[in-house]
This record gives sequence, structure tokens and C-alpha cells, in this order.
Amino acid sequence: MINRSAFCLFLILLLSGCSFLPTNIVNEIDMSQGVGYDLAEKKNIKGTIVFPIFKRDKTSSTEVRTAIGKSSKEIRSILNNETRYPLVSGQLRVALYSKKIANKGITDFVDTLHRDPAIGSLVQLAIVDGGANELFKMKKYKNENVSIHVRELLEQNMKMGLLPQTNLQSFLFQLFQIGQDPYLPLIKNENGNIRITGMAIFKDDQYVTSIPMKDFFIFKALVDKNRTGLRQFILEHRDKIVLETLYSNAKYKVKIVHGKPEFTINLKMKTRLHEFAPSEKQRKAFDKKRYQKQVEQELEINAINIVNQFKEHKVDPLGLGAKYKEHYRGFNEKQWKMYYPNVKVTVNADVEILQTGTID
Repeated sequence: MINRSAFCLFLILLLSGCSFLPTNIVNEIDMSQGVGYDLAEKKNIKGTIVFPIFKRDKTSSTEVRTAIGKSSKEIRSILNNETRYPLVSGQLRVALYSKKIANKGITDFVDTLHRDPAIGSLVQLAIVDGGANELFKMKKYKNENVSIHVRELLEQNMKMGLLPQTNLQSFLFQLFQIGQDPYLPLIKNENGNIRITGMAIFKDDQYVTSIPMKDFFIFKALVDKNRTGLRQFILEHRDKIVLETLYSNAKYKVKIVHGKPEFTINLKMKTRLHEFAPSEKQRKAFDKKRYQKQVEQELEINAINIVNQFKEHKVDPLGLGAKYKEHYRGFNEKQWKMYYPNVKVTVNADVEILQTGTID
């Protein structure tokens, strides 16, 4: 039987204990939802912050503030001295870094996010081809929360499109894992619209190169288990087909030959025929085996081309070094970096096209 006196005492202690927890009233704090960083003169940093303004009539607007300082913490302190209410970071959704600042390295900025217990690990990060400040202040997004727009742009393309999954957590994992380099989305203001234009590839924490959107399909297939996305293929005789990914998975095999690693990537894909347009303007049967073979050959060529680009720039976003380390006890990081530019990589694609149209 429950002891009512003990229960009442426990309830009183529980309720009184709640008073020790920090509480904030929404319209008495400024919740930063987007931050951006650019290079400024005299080795300074231009920091930009986006936060919503809540009003008593239940309408809201967005404010963008900028400050210049030596570090992200100094910038935050300066901005705090300008805002009516204290800035809090628990609602941060996106952090943007200009390409120029990424060229120098973004570890210090990312580390600040990581060490803030109020910030979740799923914050979206992106590199801006141009200025982060200018992007946050674009006129088209003046009446909406531009930081939420950028986050939703990135997340829907990761979920439904060809953009590989990235966030603060994945970036930190790739950054500190031996044998892998990080990658982040590259975005740009194009004719007044915020667009994803590529994937920024890093060497440690410094931006080195990028891959264009045309390579997203194969890159995502190599780094993610992909279940979405459309890709157009122009094949022999200019026949055009559009495939929708239903499933893809890349398995990496490592073999030591004469003391050096060799890699085989077995890429398996199941796709649905979304569109078929033969070059000849007449009704034509869809030769599934023939087109599967042509798609496999194109994917293998595209994969090797992108691997060669990575080797040329001495970056390893596929994590070949990490996979080598998993399979070989004698792994030596310095030695691996010497091997990498000339390491042998073979790609075998296995594509199945599930024809659902009337032409079969």
C-alpha cells in the first residue's frame, strides 16, 4: 500500500526541485537559429547571426546581426551587447562558412559548436561560395527565416535527392577518424536564389576541392546507402533513360598485394525505369540487359574518375584509409599517405533495372 505522506513529501521535493532548473520565456530571449562566418580585414572574422523576433500579437520576424572580432566567442559577446535579450544557442539549426574561411580551416568554429551543451549534434553545416553574411541578408528571404530555409533545403535534398547525409556529428566523426576526410554541401546565391551547387571536400579541416552536382549520384552511392534520387543517362546512339534509385549499397574489399593495399568497390543498385527516350523517333522495345550493362559501365567510369580526382588532391572522403586500417594491423598513417596517390581502386557495378512501364 502506498504511503501517502511519503508520496506527498516526494511530490513537494520534486516540484520544488524544478525551480532550480533554468527557465526562459520565449519572448525574453533571442534564440540564434543560424550563424555564419566570413573573413574580414586585419585577420579578423565577420560573424553573422540570425534569430527570430517574437511579438505579443503572435506575429514574428527575423533579425540578422553582424559583428567583427578575433574569434566566434568574441563575436558572440559583441552581439550580446547589442541585443535586447540574451542570445541563446539551443535552437541553432545551421552554421555557414565562406569558402575563403574554409580554405584556412574551420576546426575552431566547429569545435565551439561541439563544446556548447545547448547545441545538438544534428546542426547542418555548409560552405558558401561567396559570403555567408550576404547570403543571410538576401532580399528574397527578408520576410522569412533564412536559416530555417537553408536547413530545410539541405535536409530535403539529403532525404529525397542526391545530396549525401551530413551534419555536425558526421563532420566531426570524419574529421577525427584516421583515414578519412570530411565533406559538406556547397551552396551559393545564384540569381537571387539559394542553390546547392556542389560538395566541398576537405583535407583535415581545410577546404581543398569540390565535386559538381553531376557527380552527386555516384558519390552518394559510394558513401551512403541510397534509396532515393533520379539520374539521367545518355547511352549509346544517344538513347536516354532516367533511373530512380530504389536501393544502393557499396561494399569495399581490401587486399594486400606485395605489402600494399588494393581496393575493390562492389556497387549494387536496384532502380526503376522512370523515363525511356530512344534516339530513333519510333516505338522501340526496351532491352533491359543491354541498358543495364551500359549503365554499369558508365557508373564504373564515373566512380573511377571521381576517385582519381580525390587521389590527385590527396583527399580521402570515401574513407579508404579507414577501411585499410580496419583490415590491416600493420597500418601506418604516414606510409598510407605515401601509398594513397597511386593506390589501385577497382569498381564493379551491378545494376538491376525494374521495368514498370508498358514497353518491355
